[in-house]
Amino acid sequence: MNTGFSLIASCYDGFNCAGYRKYLAFFKAVLEKYSDIRVKEVLDLGCGTGELTKLLMDEGYDVAAVDGSEEMLSVAAAKCGDGVLFTCQDMRDFELYGTVQATVCSFDCLNYLLKAEDLRRCFSLVNNYTEKGGLFVFDVNTPYRYKKVFADNAYVYEDEGRMLVWQNSFNEKSGLCDFYLTLFSEGKDGAYERRDTVQRQKRHALSRIRALLKECGFEVTAVYGDTDLGALAEDSEKAYFVAKSVSGRAQG
Repeated sequence: MNTGFSLIASCYDGFNCAGYRKYLAFFKAVLEKYSDIRVKEVLDLGCGTGELTKLLMDEGYDVAAVDGSEEMLSVAAAKCGDGVLFTCQDMRDFELYGTVQATVCSFDCLNYLLKAEDLRRCFSLVNNYTEKGGLFVFDVNTPYRYKKVFADNAYVYEDEGRMLVWQNSFNEKSGLCDFYLTLFSEGKDGAYERRDTVQRQKRHALSRIRALLKECGFEVTAVYGDTDLGALAEDSEKAYFVAKSVSGRAQG
């Protein structure tokens, strides 16, 4: 699964303004509220450059981290050192060395899975490696975000001699959203190098996600509209799912 992150891996953190500490607080809050078992081992699925991974490690969790981009994992490994097991694997076809008590998949990683079957394969694997009573915590972009925020808009980000131009194209009928990314990087001679890539996401119906989770052995315990545990609303840009494994492996 090529999501086009190799181009921007080295500068991703400079352009990114995601609230990792708020996500960590959200994750800990729902573990306390909903998990039936003590959480020590956590899978960070689609870990990217490891910002959340590092926070989880610093909180004392034993973290396994999976991502499909070698370039993103290289940045993540430099942050976390030997404290985390990183593996370059597809979310639809990954393997772990053992079970975890919780999985987190943050910042719309699952929207890069373009088919319902892709989601089903991912959910099934997460459940396979989750101990019974453990949680799967993730977010997806809502239809509102694709239609009203991404739409056909464009954004420009600048950071230390680099500029990222991000243009969107959303097809409401297919539910596919293409992100056209152009990175300009200043060289030693002052000239700028241009590189381009395309990413694609899929708008998944929240009802379909619920049905697939149930099919794969999860019970949806909550869906929030933000990391402050606010209610999901019509204008929520994200839906934050908390699903409990009801058919996972028994604790060893």
